[in-house]
Amino acid sequence: MSTTTTIAGAVPAIVGGRNAAASAALRSMSELGVAGLIGAGCVQNQSLTPSTIKALSSTTFSILLPLFLSTSIVTSASKYGLDLRQASVPLLAIAQCLLLYAITTQITLPIFGIDAHSEDGRGAAVCCSFGNSGVLPLIFCESLFRGRPDGAARSAANVSLYLAGWSPFFWAFGRGVLLGTDDDGGGGGGGGRRRRRRRRGDVRNRTRLRRRGLLAATASLLLLSLLPPPVSSKAILGVDLGSLYMKVALVQRNSPLEIVTNLHSKRKTEVMVLFDQGTRFFGADANSMVARKPLLTPSSLGVMLGRGHDHPTVKVLAERHYPITPTYNETRFGACLKIDGKEFTPEELVAMILSHAKDITAAFGVNTVKDCVLTVPSFYTQHERRALLDASALADLNVLALIDENTAAALHFGIDRIDEEPKTALFYNMGASALQVSVVRYFSYERKDSKFATKGKPVGAFEVLSKAWDATLGGSAFDSRLVDKMADEFNEIWNKKRNDGEVKDVRKYPRPMAKLRVQANKVKHVLSANNDMPVYIDSLHDDVSYQTHINRATFEEVCHDLLLRAGQPIKDALAAADMTLDDVDMVELIGGGMRVPRVQEEIQKVLGDKLELGLHINSDESMALGAAFHGANVSTAFRVRHVGMADVNPFPISITLNDLDGDAADAEEEADAEAEEGEGEEEEKEDGVWSKHATVFKAFGKIGVKKTIAFTHDRDVACAVDYEESAFLPPGSETSIERYNVTGIVAFASEMEGRGLAKPKVSLQFELSSSGLTRLIKAEAVVEEMVTITEEVEVKDDEEESEKKEEAASAAEGEAEGEKKEEEAAKEEDKKEDGEEKKEGDEAATEEKEGENKTEAEEAEEKPKKKTKTITKEKKKVHRRPLKVDTYHVGRVRPYNDAVMAESVAKLAALAQADKERMLLEEAKNKVESYIYHIKNTLVDDEENINAVTNDEQRAHVSKLAEEGEDWLYGDGYDADLATFEDKYAELSEPMEKIKSRVSEAQDRPAAVRALNKKLDKIVKLMTDWETSMPQVTEEERAGVLAKVEDVRKWVMDVEEKQAATDPWADPVFASADVPLQTKDIEKDVKKLSKKPKPKPEPVEEKKNDTEAADEEKKAEEGEEKKDEVEAEKEDGETESPDATTDESAKDEEDKGDGEL
Repeated sequence: MSTTTTIAGAVPAIVGGRNAAASAALRSMSELGVAGLIGAGCVQNQSLTPSTIKALSSTTFSILLPLFLSTSIVTSASKYGLDLRQASVPLLAIAQCLLLYAITTQITLPIFGIDAHSEDGRGAAVCCSFGNSGVLPLIFCESLFRGRPDGAARSAANVSLYLAGWSPFFWAFGRGVLLGTDDDGGGGGGGGRRRRRRRRGDVRNRTRLRRRGLLAATASLLLLSLLPPPVSSKAILGVDLGSLYMKVALVQRNSPLEIVTNLHSKRKTEVMVLFDQGTRFFGADANSMVARKPLLTPSSLGVMLGRGHDHPTVKVLAERHYPITPTYNETRFGACLKIDGKEFTPEELVAMILSHAKDITAAFGVNTVKDCVLTVPSFYTQHERRALLDASALADLNVLALIDENTAAALHFGIDRIDEEPKTALFYNMGASALQVSVVRYFSYERKDSKFATKGKPVGAFEVLSKAWDATLGGSAFDSRLVDKMADEFNEIWNKKRNDGEVKDVRKYPRPMAKLRVQANKVKHVLSANNDMPVYIDSLHDDVSYQTHINRATFEEVCHDLLLRAGQPIKDALAAADMTLDDVDMVELIGGGMRVPRVQEEIQKVLGDKLELGLHINSDESMALGAAFHGANVSTAFRVRHVGMADVNPFPISITLNDLDGDAADAEEEADAEAEEGEGEEEEKEDGVWSKHATVFKAFGKIGVKKTIAFTHDRDVACAVDYEESAFLPPGSETSIERYNVTGIVAFASEMEGRGLAKPKVSLQFELSSSGLTRLIKAEAVVEEMVTITEEVEVKDDEEESEKKEEAASAAEGEAEGEKKEEEAAKEEDKKEDGEEKKEGDEAATEEKEGENKTEAEEAEEKPKKKTKTITKEKKKVHRRPLKVDTYHVGRVRPYNDAVMAESVAKLAALAQADKERMLLEEAKNKVESYIYHIKNTLVDDEENINAVTNDEQRAHVSKLAEEGEDWLYGDGYDADLATFEDKYAELSEPMEKIKSRVSEAQDRPAAVRALNKKLDKIVKLMTDWETSMPQVTEEERAGVLAKVEDVRKWVMDVEEKQAATDPWADPVFASADVPLQTKDIEKDVKKLSKKPKPKPEPVEEKKNDTEAADEEKKAEEGEEKKDEVEAEKEDGETESPDATTDESAKDEEDKGDGEL
């Protein structure tokens, strides 16, 4: 059980609870017991001989075990990594073996009256300690991880770690125990010399084995140290990338889901970047400057991803008076923003935000995070999703999956749900820029933990039935209405104050509009809980201040039309799911925009009185937490609670096929195109041009599926994947998804035509991934050919047996003939034919059962004779050829290509380096500034101690350096570079650090000298005590130690005299750190002498007369010779001779003689 506890404790992150571990432990114990019974039976029946066991053991330990250890550890560590707890498993194996060995030798063997030093005792000790500890982990881990997807690899990883400590320790310690260390007794003469030589050889062998075992253990630990770096911090981020705020959730091993707080200890971070004087600021730092530098602070970055500058949603930003409006970039094939004279793509800006997410995660305590799951709005097409993936690649993040925001919230809501009856939930998500509604059905089903499980367990699951949205209705839309109202009021005040006849509009000025946006957001938040809020902005523009009161009624009035749109997506989602409100069981509100009271009223009007608005999950963080949990499900490094999930794609996707070269197809071409979907196919041959159109993925079909289009064709084809026109497709979206040129069909068709075969059937397999991305994953051409083969089969002369043989052969070849072939064979009566092979047949057995008495000659006559016959068959042969696929994109909006990706990577790397240099410069500047104030404060606060170790000149010099450094810092050195600040710090710190060192040494040196004298006194007293307590230490050795003590005392006196003669403001003669080092050699000598063993007492020999001594020596030699003969017979595998007791009788006589004497 100790082994079970060790292994179970080493893998808690991948064990599915205590019940699973307990059942696995019981299973492994029972399997071990069964294996033991089988082994005992084999030994009892002499199926396993000692030589067989020895050969198996040698093979296992010499070949199989090293191969298992090396391959398993390297493979498992490279895939999963090793944490510190797992690296301690080899040490636990050694400790466990020692514990079991101690229990066996001290408790178990004495209970049964077995001598632990005897041959039987040693064998039992090794079997009980190393045998149980070596076999049980293998069975336990195999049983524990049986049936899991990656269970075998994880089991091998932990078992190999265990054996990495167990195996070398067995060879270093266990085998030495098994060989024994007992002496064979005394004696004299030639026999005694032979025994002594054997004992010395055994000692050398055991020493050699121990050394080899220790070297193997050291090599194992060295191998562990050379493995890849540990991934105990293996973590996955769930990033909810909104248009205004970003939330980052974290999941890591042995830790619950949690939200990452940023550098300001906030749980959400603003999605904006400030470019100021060549450096970047993120989050709250950028938000604090947005009112002052709006043209340098882009925001709402997710709205521009994968869209053109003329997209309706992007145009809304200009209508809401955002200061930075995107333009179209011909090189990039997408929108770009010009900031401070430099162009940036939305992908680059989003990559900066994602890199900041990595930085705050590192500051949170988790470094080297690369895996993540990102949330996307439900209305994102493939262009937006691909753009987000490109941004993640620029940020050096590995995106495990993209998940819809509402789907992530539904997953977080359903983690602990197991509904016996299906429940339908409606998720209403109003964020900063868009409104999304999803209809989700929760249910449960039986799921088996493994293929060996007999009964399944109920697990929760959910499926998304439909989605609907309003891509421009969110919190920012309400802010925009308040901004327009306040801008109109300010324009009236401003123009009235100017009174120059010219009407001006504050909307043309970015800075005051930025201030109004910030204020409008505050007003919206306050009015969600209050009825009135005063607004005052000092010097909003042109030295004109703005002051007003806004109440909730006014807010609802200016946003009236927006509020009426709040309920329409609910109706659209229910219509898409073909459901009514009576089918909905619950409603959950998420997102920040839903906190507006009037929005909740509009939702309640649509839902009626039967449904209540639910707020059971965190409306801000549920999307990020659900994304992180989804990442743990997707990743192979985690094993979490299973929650079934099925999402849908709201947009229909179709393919169009055309001849690549544009030539006319053959008029007699067989147009037997087939599609797995089976609907929406159209094939045209107008003007001899072949084309094909089919809807591959329907609207609101499940994602994570594959569909295949198959058609007979002999030309290379061009494949176009596009979105079909749909009411759900957002206006302005690019309909073209991807283009493929499939080549290799012509060459394959020509080759097949040369063989006289038909035209190939082309299969194109498309995948709609779980991230909502469509792509062509497989293209191949196939031609089937019926070939005739000849085969030799054995047939019986008997007609019935011949028919059965022919039918069996036909079935084995997979032929589908309607009638079975018959073959007649004449029975041969001639028994004189030479060379005919005869065997017993089924008829002979039948004759025996019927009890017919036939002679052997008669049976031989009636046996059916067999012969070999050549038959001809038709067999299907498939010619399969993979096709070459070239991918490209068309349209005004395209994903990143390699050239643009390389350019963006270089640009971001340069910006990151500039940020790093800026931070280093700021740290150096702060370091110099803080040290200047440190000098001034120290000279005042510690004046007494400093005056004791310095003179007036030194104090004046340090003070002058501080004053000059301060003037330089705020004057000429304000814009200095990093090297200059580092030099200035060295100039300031060098004299001050010497003063501080002298102050500390003035106190530490006397204390160190006192401690040294105390230690020397103890050593002198110890040498005095050893005169009686340790006589094995000679007087010369003690005198040598005392002489070194006197040398140290002399050194102390010399340096103290020199220090006393030195001025206190000069450099000290010796440091306090030098004092303890003086006794280093003395401590080594004392430690060596303390381990000196005591001399063994000399045995007292009793005198014997010559006759008795000669008789005893003669008997001892005779007994020794017989004993050697018996041992030789044992080594040859022969049975022990009864004369082996001669040695014992001789020993008894010797003892008897001693008693008489």
